[in-house]
Amino acid sequence: MKKGIVVEKYGAVSPVVGVMLMLVVTIILAAVVSAFASGVTGDTQVAPQASLRISTGGDIASGEYDISIEHLSGDPIPTKDVEIITWLTLPNSTVVKHVQAADSPYALLSSSSLAGHPSYSRVPHVYDQQKYGYPCKSTENVTVPYTGYVIGGINETGDSPAWFGVVTWMPGDIARTYMAYGAAELLGLVPAGEEFPGDASTYDDAVDVLEDCVSSNAQLEVKILHVPSGKYILDETVALQG
Repeated sequence: MKKGIVVEKYGAVSPVVGVMLMLVVTIILAAVVSAFASGVTGDTQVAPQASLRISTGGDIASGEYDISIEHLSGDPIPTKDVEIITWLTLPNSTVVKHVQAADSPYALLSSSSLAGHPSYSRVPHVYDQQKYGYPCKSTENVTVPYTGYVIGGINETGDSPAWFGVVTWMPGDIARTYMAYGAAELLGLVPAGEEFPGDASTYDDAVDVLEDCVSSNAQLEVKILHVPSGKYILDETVALQG
């Protein structure tokens, strides 16, 4: 007697099982995409959103010339995270590019303004003595005559909390160069050097160039780059005003 061949028939996957399989696949794909996205964007920082205004002006003949950045509104801006990039077009059409960063050299603001001592800053700084104290410093401690007030020197107390690279710009703050020496430093007219670049003679030469630029209302392009995100907070072109 021949044994019959038994053929087992398997039906199609039931609709319920099919839906469950699709759901599992969807969840796995979503997890993979999420993990990939986290890996790509996890370290990206968002640039501060702020309204800023650039102003220029002053009396170069008296040694005062101001390039200011006013924080009108928006997010706080930690200046340790930003660079000020400038392109200044000289009267002979040469373009001078300069990058001001948190580790840029100090600017000589005056050769003898602090009780006969030279004063320095990393410009632009915020002038608010109630919050930050006197914004200019010498290399050593200086006692202000007739007051007994001591202004800590750079070698003693380090950078001023008002200086670019340290201060966080808040709405209402105005960061300024104040002096023509500081403006020349910010625009890259002072030859690059050591931590304390150049003497008064070097700065005087730079201010002569700046004066020519102001007389011709030279074009100044200013960008403020938020380094962690690679985004610009400000992109503006102004004419230097006297």
